[in-house]
Amino acid sequence: MGQKNPQSLGINYLYFGLFFILLCLTCTSSVLLKDNLAGSRLFFWFYSLGQAALEVSLFAFLGLVIYRFFGRLSFWLFIGVTFVLFLLHVLDFMMDRILDLSTYNVLSVFVFGESLENFYYLLDASGVPLWAWVCIFIFLALLPLFGMLLYKGTAWFTKKKPVQIKNEVFLQLFVCIPVALFLWDYSASKVIHPDAYTEFVKSLPWKRTFLQPKTVQLPMQATLRGSKNEQEIGAFLEKVQPSPQKKPNIFLFVVESLRADFITPAVAPNLSSFREANIQAEQSLSSANATHMSWFSIFHSEFPFYWRQLQEKKWKMGSPALALFKKMGYQIRVYSAAELHYYGMTDLLFGENQTLADSLQIFNHSPPKEAYEADTAALDSMLKDLQDPAMQEGQLIVIFWDGTHFDYSWPKQSGAAFNPFATEFAYFKAFHSRANIELIRNRYRNAVHYMDSLFGKFLQAAPSDAIIAFTGDHGEEFFDHGHLFHGSHLIEAQTSVPIYLKIGGRKEKLPMISHIDIMPSLLNAGLGISAPFLEGASVGGAKKWPFAMSARFNGGCTPCEFFLHNGTNKLMLQFENKKNIFDCTDLKILSLRTANDASLRGNNPASKDWIFTEFSSAFERLFSKKE
Repeated sequence: MGQKNPQSLGINYLYFGLFFILLCLTCTSSVLLKDNLAGSRLFFWFYSLGQAALEVSLFAFLGLVIYRFFGRLSFWLFIGVTFVLFLLHVLDFMMDRILDLSTYNVLSVFVFGESLENFYYLLDASGVPLWAWVCIFIFLALLPLFGMLLYKGTAWFTKKKPVQIKNEVFLQLFVCIPVALFLWDYSASKVIHPDAYTEFVKSLPWKRTFLQPKTVQLPMQATLRGSKNEQEIGAFLEKVQPSPQKKPNIFLFVVESLRADFITPAVAPNLSSFREANIQAEQSLSSANATHMSWFSIFHSEFPFYWRQLQEKKWKMGSPALALFKKMGYQIRVYSAAELHYYGMTDLLFGENQTLADSLQIFNHSPPKEAYEADTAALDSMLKDLQDPAMQEGQLIVIFWDGTHFDYSWPKQSGAAFNPFATEFAYFKAFHSRANIELIRNRYRNAVHYMDSLFGKFLQAAPSDAIIAFTGDHGEEFFDHGHLFHGSHLIEAQTSVPIYLKIGGRKEKLPMISHIDIMPSLLNAGLGISAPFLEGASVGGAKKWPFAMSARFNGGCTPCEFFLHNGTNKLMLQFENKKNIFDCTDLKILSLRTANDASLRGNNPASKDWIFTEFSSAFERLFSKKE
């Protein structure tokens, strides 16, 4: 690394040039693929190239300084670190594309923010075998060594054809690029809408700019109301007397990653017929775009903000609605192909040591066993149990199916209804190819089609007087608005789920229904009662709240981003204090959209006055002043 000219510096231009090109390609791809205002793309594209040039130049210069003043060992360690940092930018692109999160967010939320048990369940839910994850982690640990080898190989060539760069060039780069970025930022920050900024800033290498557009704040003058009181609910249940009336069997199906608009006569004929013959809604919405929060809202009939708070308070009762069913004489039986221990949901849903469940049967599907096999086994076991004369009434049966979760499972040996479909490795090709996205959609369709066949088998055996509720925990996106799978953002594809109810011979289409309405509807249908501690409303009564809300996945933490939906428009909001939303009175408006996610940012309704008028009763329901 010694230099003949003390006023010039020799760098490994192949190594750093390679990563400059890599950064430029990932940033360009990210900006071009964003689903937002086209007018903002040019600004963020130039800004990303400027940050990439500044970062690579800085690393090249620091490498020379470290070599000269700290020796070879420090230099090679530094090269290993730069290689990892450059590859993190590539991972950033992938994580932004799939989850709408930076690598930092992914590590802080899904790795360092999780317990070891939850981290294991997350890996298992990915569909990647655990042995493959072990290989991946070993490969990641060896990345610095690969970087050193790459640098050494490229240095051999650059020594044969060296390029000398004067000290003044680095000085000019470190002064001119930041000044240019600042001026470019200053000229555009006043005209870029916060909605566009939020979307595009994630394409930048550093995920921020010098200046930020002014965001619209909503001061609530109150905090979120407190969580339910377990002792008060327990006292209420103590007063309840079991009902001697006949208790029709109740079936609740909760299916993983089930998107409403995929329930069509071609993909899901049994469910389509079931929907048209019973109760459905124009808008049927999940309470979250993640499994555990949706499960919580379904069974607790509660907004998803409180799931973590109840766990921290050592909630022992489980679902208050299930506890009421049990007190009224129902037996509760659970058949699950899903991993109910995910985020500690087993206790939160069915009580400490699962005391609410008279029977809890779990059907695991660790590789090589597939999820569809566990779904089939769960249904077969339930149908076999139903042959017992003692189970002809008074049973509340909960079925969790998992085959429609990534990576979408069905019996391939019996063929596929939708061809061609993606192989497991096609997911890695989907970032730029609409053809590959359609292959993934077909894979999903096949999984939904098989799940539908299982539901058809159930319908043939179900008692005619049975009460049936069917729903998905959340939806699934296929780059409809820039992302893949779920958990990334609160768009229609990730939050619109089937919610169908069979109650007697009722056939109707409601304006809107959400997860929190399921348990009150089942209580009213099965027992003719209501419970004051449930937030949802029965479809048999008046809708007490003409809104729905859904929260965004935040790992094992309390969600800090959510939307309020009035059936026509939805208001996307975020708590300013993300670490403690229960002590926060300020909300940041992220976006105002129509029900199908068309932006309203350019229209008059985006004003504070209009928002407070349109969503005032929603705010009053969620927020209450501290006494």
